[in-house]
Amino acid sequence: MIAFKDLVSDTRLVGHSNFVMKIISTYNLSDTQIEELNNPSIKKVESPYIDKIIDFIRNSERLIVCGDYDADGVSATAIAMMLAKECGVESVGHYIPNRFKEGYGVSLETIRLAHEKHYTDVLIVDNGVKSQAAVDLALSLGLRVAIVDHHIRVEPLPKCDMLHPDYLDSYANVMSATGLMFLVAENMGLLNPKIYAYSAIATIADVMPLWGKNREIVLRGIEALNTNKILNIDALWKRYGNTAYDAKTLSFQVIPKINAIGRMADIVNMNTMVTYLLEDNPKNIQAYAKQVNDINDIRKQKGKDTQALALNYLNDDPFQIITHKDFHEGLMGIVANQIMSTVSKPTIVFKETDTILKGSARSSTISLEALFTQLDSKYFEAFGGHDFAFGLSLKKEYLEDFKNDILRILPTLKDISKDKKAIYFDEAISPSDIDSLKALEPYGQGFEPIEYVVDKFKIKEIQALNGFGYKLIFDNYWLKDAVLFKTNIDVETLYDIKMIQGTLDNHPRFGLSFSITSYRV
Repeated sequence: MIAFKDLVSDTRLVGHSNFVMKIISTYNLSDTQIEELNNPSIKKVESPYIDKIIDFIRNSERLIVCGDYDADGVSATAIAMMLAKECGVESVGHYIPNRFKEGYGVSLETIRLAHEKHYTDVLIVDNGVKSQAAVDLALSLGLRVAIVDHHIRVEPLPKCDMLHPDYLDSYANVMSATGLMFLVAENMGLLNPKIYAYSAIATIADVMPLWGKNREIVLRGIEALNTNKILNIDALWKRYGNTAYDAKTLSFQVIPKINAIGRMADIVNMNTMVTYLLEDNPKNIQAYAKQVNDINDIRKQKGKDTQALALNYLNDDPFQIITHKDFHEGLMGIVANQIMSTVSKPTIVFKETDTILKGSARSSTISLEALFTQLDSKYFEAFGGHDFAFGLSLKKEYLEDFKNDILRILPTLKDISKDKKAIYFDEAISPSDIDSLKALEPYGQGFEPIEYVVDKFKIKEIQALNGFGYKLIFDNYWLKDAVLFKTNIDVETLYDIKMIQGTLDNHPRFGLSFSITSYRV
């Protein structure tokens, strides 16, 4: 933590207030990154690998696009279908596997059915780098195959044309699958407002670093959303008057609703989301958007029920590992994140089956990647992720060994939460100060919003927030209130809080809005 008064302005930043230049100084940005903030530009990425995907689409006859069941997967699928239709491909279809029944990736059965339905070309998006068997089968059946994927490549690679960030220059070498499809559309001269918007949404949803081409894509996508009526997205968000889209709005108001359809695969088919993203009829869009919002409400309620059940199994361990046969498989990541936030400990939540534990891990303190890569590979059916989020399928017979190894390794890992930048303010922060930082949007992975630390307040009242947490109302302070999204807390102890840390926003209706991430008594 550093005091705002001790910060030295980053004068490389041009045309901004002293407040903004001081805040930006804490990021230690490179000259290239400062240039991206000073002069956002459009740089067309060209590559022979992009050209091969363009040729594949243009030369397709009966094309099926095989995607994935998250926001990136359905957005990439929708864009691929738009491009194919623009090129006059005779017949274009799509398939998203069922999260529970089929799992991740294109299956052999999908390839067989595509062949039986007389498809001649298969474009695999947001998966495929590990689909050697499916690609081999497709080729043996006489189908043409190409892949657009961003997951870690594993040798031997499928024997077909592939577009992957590893094949591109540094400006575009970490991208989502939809971001890659954006490059294809850009090189074809077929960009449109929907492609701009969907590419921004997927880039944020897949937590891509917001520098280079990703930053450009998100900037252009948010601009498209704010200057065009893209009803497919507008209908998912209840906007307040002229409230503008930004990265945070997409993260909290749009992306969870798209992902809810994939998560709730027991009651809804994610293929319908692709159809929705392609739909142009306002009546159909509004009708489906209502269903999406209804499904999301069900998802939220099931999430609350699952969280309540999981809270019964907490213990004193520094790493929470919770298993239950009645957990909803599609909600493991959400519930793990909620438990982690509640108890301030790394957490894994598993759905228990006869032989496999399927689950998600979340952490805000230690690197899950550093942890899981030290564990015996025989424990897992599959696993993958990054520092703060991991998905895994664990063989049930190894659960106790898995737990013991985690508790043994955990003390050796660095606490990376201490790397989070926080600035202490002993003076009031104005709404105009917070608004001035919005000129540097988008914030996100690699350019996270700064956290603010304030004190010297007196808590006048504490209000419960419908089971989601509490609102601390201050007495005669420059900040009216602050929200804490934790539930298993003795309310009376909250009156002892002397310092809070968190994010600060200026809401168009409610003014300064402080969301507490940690506090001290």
